[in-house]
This record gives sequence, C-alpha cells and structure tokens, in this order.
Amino acid sequence: MSAEDQSPDSAVPSQAPAAVPDAAVAAVGAVVPEGGFDVFAALWGGAWLRFLPASLREPTARLVVLGVGALVSMVLFAPAADQRGEAYIEATFARTLAALAATRGLDSAISLAQSSEVSFSFGPGGSLGIGQALDPVNDLVEQYGSLLLTSTTALGTQRVAMQIGRALGWWLFIPSLSAIVGSSLVGGRSRRSLMGWGTRLFGLALFVRLAIPTTAWIDSVVAAQFLESGYQQAAAAVSATTAEIEQVEQAEEMAIKNKGWLDRFNPVDYVGERARRLYETLAQVGESIVNLAIYFTISTIILPLGTLWVLSRLSSALFSNRSP
Repeated sequence: MSAEDQSPDSAVPSQAPAAVPDAAVAAVGAVVPEGGFDVFAALWGGAWLRFLPASLREPTARLVVLGVGALVSMVLFAPAADQRGEAYIEATFARTLAALAATRGLDSAISLAQSSEVSFSFGPGGSLGIGQALDPVNDLVEQYGSLLLTSTTALGTQRVAMQIGRALGWWLFIPSLSAIVGSSLVGGRSRRSLMGWGTRLFGLALFVRLAIPTTAWIDSVVAAQFLESGYQQAAAAVSATTAEIEQVEQAEEMAIKNKGWLDRFNPVDYVGERARRLYETLAQVGESIVNLAIYFTISTIILPLGTLWVLSRLSSALFSNRSP
C-alpha cells in the first residue's frame, strides 16, 4: 500500500476521552466549590477521607478537625492563657483590696475631722465645727468605697469562673464529640442536625474553657498600656492625702498647746485655721478619687464584659455559621 492510500484517520488512531469517575467529580466539587476554594468546606466535607465509606466521611472529618483544634487549644494555648489571666486577676484583686483599705483610712480621717468641734461659753455659749463643709468629700469617698466592693465582687466572680472552666477541662468537649459520633449512626435531617449541634457545642466548650483567662490576658495588656500610669498617680495622691490629714490633726493639737490663753480659747480662729488647712489638703483628692473610680470601673467591669462580648461574637461567627 502506498503512502497516498493512507488516510489521516488511519495514520493516527482515534482515542476516546477517558471517563471521569463520578466520585472524583464529587470530591473536586467539595474541595473547590462554586465561587472559589473554601478550606472549611473542604475539611468539613471529608472528601479527603476516600478510604472510608461515604456515610462516615463527614462525621470523621469533623471529629478529626475539632479534635485537633481541641488538642491545640488545651495543650498549647490554655496553659499560657491560664497563667497570664490568673496572674492579672490575682494582682488586680489584691490591688482592689488595698485601694479599699486606703479608702477606709481616708474615710476615717475625714470623719474624725468632721467630728471635731470647739465649745465655748462666752455669752450664750455654743460650739463651732467644720463637719458640714467636708460632707461632699466624705460622700464621694463613701461612693468610691461602694464601687470598690462591686469591683471586688466582679473579680471574685471571674476567678471562680476560671477555676470552674479549668476543673472541667476536657470534659467540656464530650457533648460535642458525642453528637458528631452519633451523627454517623443516623441519616437525613437528624444527621445534619447532630453535626450542626456538635460544631456549636464545640464552640461553646472552647468559650467556657478559655474565655475568662483570655479576657483577663487581653485586659492586662490594655490596662498596662492605657490605664496604669493614671492609676499610680491617683493612688499616690489618695495615700498622701490621708497622711496629710493625719498630720494636720496632729499639728493642730500641738499648736493649741503652745498658744496663749486667749488664742487657745478663741473658737473662731481655731476652727477657721483648721478648716483652711484641711481644705487645702483635700483640694486635689476629689479628682484623684474620680480617676481611681474610672480605672476600677473600666478594668474590672467594662473591659471584661466588653472583651467577653467580642469573644462570644467571634465564637458564634466561627462555629455557628459553619453549621449545616
């Protein structure tokens, strides 16, 4: 046969396109969904577990992913968060108690000054005192003391919650993993519902275990960067004011002994001089008390609640949206 007699079709053998298995197409569709690559969908779907029966792939994939997440969280992150969070809560709790003790001392000094008065018997007689003039400062100190009690209660609650989460530990993840294991035994809507609940319960377990120490850790960073310097100045001012009030009282007692008879029993001059010194001493303490109230309100109440709210929203976004 000559070369001319050979047709192009006979020179190159025809090849039929290879058939693509339906399982491979389904796996690719799970890994690369319409609209782009989704890592979570690829991991959740379980298409990478081809050696397992189709009914066990997705539950097993979720068990593996959530198990690795729990292992990393409990072994690597939890110890560091517990250490930093517990240290901050204990330090803030001790600081709050110290501030409460200093406030009680200031309140006692002001109350002692309020109770001081001078009696005289010239003419009709009577008494003079400076107690009413110190009432506004004394009321502010008492309200600040009530705030410190609230802050102490809030810190105590955080400490107990962290201890409970640490004590439960791995037991928190049992309901989540049990729900996902149970989903492999049923089908239909019950299967999807159990897998969804398992994912949400896993997010809840992580939140219960790590939310409080993580919140305290974040709060410690924020407080150190933005609140610490103001606290140190205000606390020093309150302590100095308490000492100065006591010094004024002692100085007045010594001065009255060294005065003459007429000056010693001149009630107007005595009370006026004493009031002037006390007012000068208390001139700046009001601002310091307000600054301390702001510090403890933010660091022990507002900041922990705000951080917990952000962490709860983040947990909901990560786990609820991935539920079927």
